[in-house]
Amino acid sequence: MTDHLSDISVFSREIEAASVGPRATERQIEATPAERVALAEVLELQAIDRLVATLRLKRLASGLIEVSGEMESEVVQTCVVTLEPVPAKIREQFRLTFGDAEPEPTLGEIDVFFDDSDPPEPIIDGKIDLGVLVAEQLSLALDPYPRKEGVEVAQEFLPNPAEVHELEASAGTRKPFAGLDKLKK
Repeated sequence: MTDHLSDISVFSREIEAASVGPRATERQIEATPAERVALAEVLELQAIDRLVATLRLKRLASGLIEVSGEMESEVVQTCVVTLEPVPAKIREQFRLTFGDAEPEPTLGEIDVFFDDSDPPEPIIDGKIDLGVLVAEQLSLALDPYPRKEGVEVAQEFLPNPAEVHELEASAGTRKPFAGLDKLKK
């Protein structure tokens, strides 16, 4: 989690993990106007006009807690070219599992298998913060380079095709690590 995402706790809806049973329950959460303003500031948005989520919680046979759901939001981002407002509607579905936090492994114990699913998110102090979960999903769904419809980047800021071709041609002959062997001596 990045530093700015730790600030998304301005939209907090904690539940006790022990209250989640094997039978699926549904919860709907919605950000208040004050929470939307605070979260827009944290996510560097001009505005969040709406943020709601429908969540389903269930304890799995493994003891993990599955939280799945759908988040809907209406936001106003800033165009990266003109700095004008860019409204956007976001709808994201997600599924995460939560489990008791395990001690951090040492570097020698870390095995990475890319086919494995993500490890469970930690349950902190016996609680799961559904608001933070939804805010994280919103931050991941935002367009990183929003552009107002019909706006193009000025020609002067685009790469020169001749320079691009020259760089691509020289890429095969460049040896970026060629001088490193001299450092070993």
